[in-house]
Amino acid sequence: MGKLRRYFWPKTALLFYLDDEKIEAAFGYVEEGGVDIQERRTIAIGKERELGEWLEEIRRTYPKIYVSAMLDTINQGALPSCSKSSFERFGVDASLVHSICIDESWLAYTSLVEMKWFEKKFEGVDFDFLYSPFVLLYRRCRPLLEARPGLFVLHQSGTLFLAVFSEERMWYAQVLLVADGEVKEEMMEEEDEGLEELAFDLEEIGEDVEPISDVDMLGEFKEELEPKERGVEDASALELLEYNLDLFEEMKDAIAKFYHDDRYPHEFIEKVTIFDMDDLGSDLVRYIGDELFMEASLHRFDPIETMAELVAEETGN
Repeated sequence: MGKLRRYFWPKTALLFYLDDEKIEAAFGYVEEGGVDIQERRTIAIGKERELGEWLEEIRRTYPKIYVSAMLDTINQGALPSCSKSSFERFGVDASLVHSICIDESWLAYTSLVEMKWFEKKFEGVDFDFLYSPFVLLYRRCRPLLEARPGLFVLHQSGTLFLAVFSEERMWYAQVLLVADGEVKEEMMEEEDEGLEELAFDLEEIGEDVEPISDVDMLGEFKEELEPKERGVEDASALELLEYNLDLFEEMKDAIAKFYHDDRYPHEFIEKVTIFDMDDLGSDLVRYIGDELFMEASLHRFDPIETMAELVAEETGN
């Protein structure tokens, strides 16, 4: 029956996302529970026209095709309520964003200007679904949610999408842009000053602990490298280590903001789950465990797999 359905009433999907250097795209048949991927292609940034040409090629055989992408713009976010008052409370101009309420509980939004820019970049491609990274993150972490809130992070080279979720609600969200060794907060609200140095007060949990400094970490790493052959590989490893340290410091500040900003409900976070679209390695997980005493885990993340599930649901399969 599956083969007959494909022959007479085929629903197909083209799914893709961008990173700094390329477009990752996939084509497949929409079936119950997902998309049966038939072909994947990698297209260099600057050659977006090739994606449109591939789409036209597919349409000649399969006119019923759904086009879906992950919206990678920076000026977006999520709010812990779907009420209109949330926009004002968090300093977001509702007239300048496109928003969607998720599970009648929380809201994802993105800048209308950047959304139009994204669509224009792929002129000739008619989008059926544009997914917020927060929606994809929520979909991926939903089976892991517990009664107590946890921090969930989606990492794409240069960008962090952070959200605190529990089984009942979304508590907090933030977007961080990472570039040239610096991490800058990109949000549509004013950043509060005076946050604590650590994400929580160590005295509150009764621990007599000496914080681990960045210098200590870098020193230990360099000592580990001394017996090894120096060269490009070592330089890349050191660069990745410094990048991870930047991510760690900003994650620590983000947790502090969650604890101290009165606009958010407060609850202690014990677990951090990181979904990685690149190759962070295990250092970030180690820092979180060593300095913040939180349980941390790292998982690979493919936006195409998650979008495939959502497209199947949206189209009734």
